[in-house]
Amino acid sequence: SSGINAEYGGGLNAVLSLVTVIWGSRLTLQFVWKGGYTLEGEDYRWAYVKDVFGGNKLVLHIFNLFFVVIYQSILLLLLVTPQLALIGEDMALTTLDTILAGIFLFLVAMETLADCQQQAFQRRKYSSNQVGEGDGEVRDGFVQSGLWAYCRHPNFLCEILIWWVFAMIPLSRVGCGWSLVGAVNLTGLFTGSQDLTEQISASKYPEYRRYQETVPAFIPSVRMMTIKRRD
Repeated sequence: SSGINAEYGGGLNAVLSLVTVIWGSRLTLQFVWKGGYTLEGEDYRWAYVKDVFGGNKLVLHIFNLFFVVIYQSILLLLLVTPQLALIGEDMALTTLDTILAGIFLFLVAMETLADCQQQAFQRRKYSSNQVGEGDGEVRDGFVQSGLWAYCRHPNFLCEILIWWVFAMIPLSRVGCGWSLVGAVNLTGLFTGSQDLTEQISASKYPEYRRYQETVPAFIPSVRMMTIKRRD
């Protein structure tokens, strides 16, 4: 038994596997809700990407192959490679491991909450009048309450922090700096995705510029955490 534990990283590796399964289950359910597994399902940003490439199908296929399929698959692998640092190490869980795993799960819960708030708003928006009518968020056309009152991308922020925390667990134990490669890449990807998402929102909703000027993109300020945002 001790030999098996040493080969696979012991209880710590088991915990890392468990939290990634929980993360993956949440992501899968979110993708199902968005209709990602339907034949007609498509990320709303894809239409704008098509415009960038002028509708050139060959270029789009190349972009899809190398960026969407290959790069993002490699990125997923890079995100979980910190566990490789534990292979051959016989490690019992420490207090720090437990705290970091708890923070990981807390961030998953916060990301789930942000997604649920976004989904609830979208249902409310499309079941009421058109954007520009009604009041509050529905009139403006985009969610600004809940976690979205404190930063413009709470789901992105949680996702980025999740993988920095995940990488810190083995880093704090065996000191493998390469375990941060996945988190660094994900941070860059989400920063670029934020730029595209905000360009789209600003072009659709006039009030989004005001939102950008008053609410931080990722990190809420102390002042922002102490003032009450409108519902």
